[in-house]
Amino acid sequence: MKAVFATFLTFMALVFCVGITQQAALAQSSTVVFGGSAFGTDAYVGTTVLSGKTAYVTLGDCSTTVGAHITNSVATVNAPPIFTTGAVNTAAMTSATMSQASSRVQQASALSGLITADNIMAVSMTTDQNGTLQVSATGSSFTNLVVAGNKIQGTPPPNTKVDLPGFGYVILNEQRSHVTGSTAKLTVNMIHVFVTEENILKIPKGAQIIVADAVSELQLAQNAALDGFSYGSSAHLGKTIISGRSALEVMPCLGTDGKILENTTAGVKVPKILSTGTIKDTVQGTISTASSVGETTSSVNGADLVSGLLTAKVIKADANATTSNGGKFTFSDKGSKFLRLKVSGHREIHDNVPPNTKVEISGLGTLWLHRVIRTRSYIEVRMVELVVTQKNTFGIAVGTDVRIADAHVSLDTN
Repeated sequence: MKAVFATFLTFMALVFCVGITQQAALAQSSTVVFGGSAFGTDAYVGTTVLSGKTAYVTLGDCSTTVGAHITNSVATVNAPPIFTTGAVNTAAMTSATMSQASSRVQQASALSGLITADNIMAVSMTTDQNGTLQVSATGSSFTNLVVAGNKIQGTPPPNTKVDLPGFGYVILNEQRSHVTGSTAKLTVNMIHVFVTEENILKIPKGAQIIVADAVSELQLAQNAALDGFSYGSSAHLGKTIISGRSALEVMPCLGTDGKILENTTAGVKVPKILSTGTIKDTVQGTISTASSVGETTSSVNGADLVSGLLTAKVIKADANATTSNGGKFTFSDKGSKFLRLKVSGHREIHDNVPPNTKVEISGLGTLWLHRVIRTRSYIEVRMVELVVTQKNTFGIAVGTDVRIADAHVSLDTN
């Protein structure tokens, strides 16, 4: 019996070791996707901005960059009676197993002095401990915090609520976390005011005021992480947006579990530039230990560019990305197409126009058809792109860039 029991213990030990080894191997082969942002102050009512985010920093969406370090600062914030501050310093950074963000706000005053502090520090950190995700707000603190005339010693416990008579209430050291086996996120707001009453400062009822915000996030992809987007149309002049990305749909970093996410709109009209019928944009992605597969599409019906310069019944961009255990990235634009494509003055243009066809339009600029942009990590398909390079009779500013049916998908590893 003792021999049998000893054999059983040996077997269980082997199983345990194999399990640990497999878990470590999985963690080692996973792609770590970083998220993080921070700002000093912000105030809004619903979608209406009262005072925009100050000293804002972000790691961006679906970042896989190890060793990133982004900082920002402002000398003062002056938005009375909502808040005023001294210096604001923010940062977001990554290491191989960590995402961290911080926001330091000095000489803060909110609601005309109802809340004050000499120094506020928000810290959010998310770490990957051999495949186990953890979050921490260690380092978050107040110095000389006073709320409604009451001095609060040290740093109050997470999510401490204090009533503000005549205004509403404030949450101090607010911490909101979400942790699963593959994702973890921690948001820290050191001061979060909710205005629920009409008040003497005439700050709108429903307003929210935040001082010192930091967010960190990690996601573990079993294979290459996905990224990408699709949209029906856009027009911009440098950094000035003439018409935003219509029916934009974004690929989640960990894919969609094979489900199709879509966004649609009845149509877009941009005077002198563009009109369309129905637009439908989709993203779909699956990640497993064996492969990562992603596809983004944009379908635009009834497009008319610059008063009939280009017309088409259907324009579809289709971008595909695949990788396997071998690590090879494969990209394709298969599925992209035109139906009843016509370009004024160019009878040689037809539905099966070759990729990256470039047409010079006299008195206007450059027209790209089925433009395909490839790098080591992504493919972008812009089925129609007009770059205005000349003064013209249409009144469209030189430098304007117009796109119809744009699909982008990427694969990323650490």
